[in-house]
Order: sequence, then C-alpha cells, then structure tokens
Amino acid sequence: MPGLPLVGIDITSVARVTGLRGRRDEFAAKVFTAAEAAYCEGHDERWAARWAAKEAVRKLAGGADLPLPAWLDIEVTMAAAGAPWAKVKGWAEPVALSLSHDGDTAIAVAALSDPPLPTASVSELVLPNRPAAAHKGTFGRVVVAAGSRGYSGAAYLAAMGAARGGAGLVQLVVPESIYAIVAARCAEIVVVPAPDEDGGFGPALWRWMGDESRASAVVIGCGFGQTPGAQRALVDVTGRFPAPMVVDADGLNAAAARNIDWRRRPGPTVLTPHPAEMARLCNLDVSAVQANRERVASDFAERNNIVVVLKGAGTVIADPEGRIHVDDHDVVALASAGTGDVLAGLVGAMLSQGLEAFDAAVAGVTIHAEAGAAVQRRLGRSGALAGDVVDALPAAQERLRRALEAQA
Repeated sequence: MPGLPLVGIDITSVARVTGLRGRRDEFAAKVFTAAEAAYCEGHDERWAARWAAKEAVRKLAGGADLPLPAWLDIEVTMAAAGAPWAKVKGWAEPVALSLSHDGDTAIAVAALSDPPLPTASVSELVLPNRPAAAHKGTFGRVVVAAGSRGYSGAAYLAAMGAARGGAGLVQLVVPESIYAIVAARCAEIVVVPAPDEDGGFGPALWRWMGDESRASAVVIGCGFGQTPGAQRALVDVTGRFPAPMVVDADGLNAAAARNIDWRRRPGPTVLTPHPAEMARLCNLDVSAVQANRERVASDFAERNNIVVVLKGAGTVIADPEGRIHVDDHDVVALASAGTGDVLAGLVGAMLSQGLEAFDAAVAGVTIHAEAGAAVQRRLGRSGALAGDVVDALPAAQERLRRALEAQA
C-alpha cells in the first residue's frame, strides 16, 4: 500500500539475553559495539533493550525488502535530549526507536517514515547553506523565461520548481498572450509579460528580463516554442546574460537549430536534455545516445565547456573536467509531462543559492528524484502529476539535508 510507514517491533526476555551473555563469552562482542557495552554494563535491562532494538531494525529492513544489517552494523545511541536512535551502517539517516522494559520483558519499536537513504545516495551531494539569519536576498534571484501559447503550464512548473527549490525570489517572463493565465496562478512569483510573436517570444525577449547583473541564475526554454522569434530570443539571452544558466526543452531544440557555440557563453551553463534532445544536439540517432549515455554526455560536456544532465532512467550528469554522476533512483512516477520543467527550475534554484554548476545539477537531480519517489510511495506508480512533484520538493530536500547533517 502506498504511503505506509516502515516499522519493526521486537519483544525479548531480559533473562534470556542475560543468560546468553553468561553462557557465551563471545556473544556480547558479536552483537554489541564497545560504546553500547560500556553503556549497558551493570544493567541487564539495557542489554536486552538493545538486543530488541537491533532485531526491530532488522525486521524493519526486511519489511522494506532491504538486506538485513549485521548486529554490529547497528548501534543504538542516545540523543542529547535522551531519545534513543539507531545508526545503521550504509543508511544515511538514523532510525527512530522506542525502548521500554517491564519486569522480564524488553520491547523495542523501530520506525522510519520513508525507506532509508543509502549513504551512497548522498556521498556526492552538496546542498546550499540555509543560515537561520538569512533573508530572501541570501538565496538569489532566478529569472525564468518560459512558455508560449498552449504551453503556459511549462512556464508555471519551471518557476515553481525554482521557488520550491529554495530561491529567494523568482521572476517569470512569459509571452504577453499567456500572461493573464500564468499570472493568475502565481501568487508567490513575479510575472512579467513580454511582447510576443506568433504566440511565443520575439527576439527582444532579453530587454524584458531585467538588468543582467540582477539575475543570480537564468532558466530558459521550457515550453518555449520553435518559432524563428523564439530561436533568436534564445540566442540573444544565452549570449548576453553572465549569470549561471539552465537551458531546457525547446531552448535545446533552438540551440541545435541555430548551432549555438556554448563555449562563447559568458557564464556557467547547464543543459538538461532528454535523449531525443541530446540526439539533436549531437547530430546522432536516439539509439546511439541511449547505447552509450555516459560517453555521449561526457564528450559533449567536454567539447562545449558545459554541464550536461542527460535525463532518463539513470540520469547522467557530466562536466567538462570529466566528472560523471549517475543517479540510481528508479521512479516511474516521474514519467509524466512537466516533470522536466520542474527539474530545470530546481537546478536554477541550486545555482541561485551559490552552488557551482556540477554540484547544482547533482543536487537538482537528486532532490527531484527523491520528491518523485515520495510521490510514488504516496500515490502509486501511475497517475502522478508534475504538480505533485513540485509540492514534494521541500520535504525531499529537507530529508537529504538531514541525512548530510547526520553524517557530519
């Protein structure tokens, strides 16, 4: 059933655990860490409660269809306020515990609201700092240029991806023909109309995006259309704005059509193509892209001095220095229109908060996938919408942030 918490429960006898310790000298060394043994010494009920806790954690793992951790890979610790937790080797987050004993009986309950994050999932993750004394200016200004007639949703989703990603301020520039539709939905976003051409942007778009120096990051291309005016607008914006930039969707198609030289960009650039868009950029067949995703993404990133996010199962992030990160999430719920627009805005939010381009791309992809996984657990594998992913972004980022803090 989607959305159920993970729980493990164990009940054991204090006398039984005491007897095992007395009869088998190696028992304690095989089951309890040195820190646990020091804490339990002289208190039979503590030994029993920790045995029960380890068994409860193993039952939780079994219920989540995960490999059972060894006893010594589970360590029961006490938080500063006195609450017990279990740290599990290979899991990024601690497991909440409830321990009690009554007479000869020790009881442990282990609980997680979501499946444990493997430590490998956060080993390459960097997230922006969120100081308590910050203000909106601390977290940057993302300027999103997106949308065309019939694609107002793409503009909204990209802007909301940036806002839910933690940007301090999001300014969304849309063609005048869809301004009223988009502005009515965007209470928390500044929406600016730009003169349109054939229902999309005209070549003077850059004049309506504001002072180039005020943008902390730019996101462009979602629902952009492929008219000559939109293509010219893309060329002008990519050449004028020095801020870190995310280019997605029709922005990539325009770049392929106009043969943009990314090496001439005045600032860091992240491209977020799906396989068909990657094929157009590289002048390859989609099958050739899919057959060697890492090599195709890495070669293009190196040749063009950019970061590439090649989307799909096993999303590949590659940078010009040869770094590659492959996301290992498997979330079929993300196979829904608009989720790519959300990702583009989210990466823009990471850039606006000061992450360098490769780290911003890895963070955006990881948060996006965690949000998608949370939606899938709650709603199931089909029928999830991009808006559901938007709503899940803050909790997904917080979960990852807490996992990083637990490792510090």
